[in-house]
Amino acid sequence: MITETRVCHGGVHTRVLSVQGDGTPVVLLHGYADSADTWRALLALFDNAGRAAIAVDLPGFGKADRRAAGPILPQLDSFIDALLEESDRPLVLMGNSLGACVSVRAAARRPNRVEAVITVDEPILADHWVARYVRRRRAPRLPSLLLAGARVPRRPLEYSVELVFKRLLYSEPSAADPAVIARWVESVPDSRALAGLANGAIAVARETRTGYSGMTIECPTLIVHGAKDVIIPVASSRMLHALIPNSELVVMPKSGHCPQLDDPAGLAEIVLPFLSNRAGAGR
Repeated sequence: MITETRVCHGGVHTRVLSVQGDGTPVVLLHGYADSADTWRALLALFDNAGRAAIAVDLPGFGKADRRAAGPILPQLDSFIDALLEESDRPLVLMGNSLGACVSVRAAARRPNRVEAVITVDEPILADHWVARYVRRRRAPRLPSLLLAGARVPRRPLEYSVELVFKRLLYSEPSAADPAVIARWVESVPDSRALAGLANGAIAVARETRTGYSGMTIECPTLIVHGAKDVIIPVASSRMLHALIPNSELVVMPKSGHCPQLDDPAGLAEIVLPFLSNRAGAGR
């Protein structure tokens, strides 16, 4: 059974979804603008398998406290560092998209506190034209216009957000879970909120322009990527695989940017054996 509680790490109050079980607990970290809810299906599968896991809302997302003004990544890093230090044992970190980046960074900073890392659709090594544009341009046009006061009627905005996120999150938009899409629509109540999300994404892209330069990852690492990801190409995870010695790379041929939504059962079939064989098997 999935249990919902409130916790505080490093002064940040947030929500945790958890399942009890054996093995080193797996901490599930969501992507940009997402929440712990993205992991509900996988948590249920972990629960069925008797595997301990928790999913947290990162600072500024879901039901967590708002972030302070300023750079985003240092605040996420500090939150994860506190979570790791407050645990009575090393943990396994598993993240999707931005959560994958946060997991890798934590493993490099806190090698004694991270037992293993699992990345799902790693984003920051992407080198397609969108990534290059966002990282090099001083002020992308759309967010600036929206923040300047452009207003979009609520219903057209809802319709647009629904269409966009069905396409971005899922390999097959027609298979999108209505409850998941409803959460995303609710998170964008107006054009100003949309612009805020866009500007935050641009900020993260710029903060991570150097990739994982100077970082060393020595713990067991599993790298998963959806072949039908329309946001981040598989090449990003292939680059990460090349950077981390002895890492494993698995491409899910029918999944998009969020395999935990597209195919949670398939993702569990990849992750659970890795946890049993290479990481987190302790009781």
